[in-house]
Amino acid sequence: MNTPLIIPKKLPFLQAICWQTDDVTHFTLDEMLSRYERGWQYKGIVADLEGEELSFVRELALAKKSWLVINV
Repeated sequence: MNTPLIIPKKLPFLQAICWQTDDVTHFTLDEMLSRYERGWQYKGIVADLEGEELSFVRELALAKKSWLVINV
């Protein structure tokens, strides 16, 4: 049984790499994953990825079979 992903209220890394977007929580899960993948090289530069957001990215990458799985 698949458990639905819970999107954290705060996504500081995603917000940092999508600085032109007011509210990144309106992205679909696929849009979020795409932006995490494209902005991954900026992890630790524009913002850190930790806590709830790190757990969320890990679960999202696993669910969508993303290459990020090996990096989180």
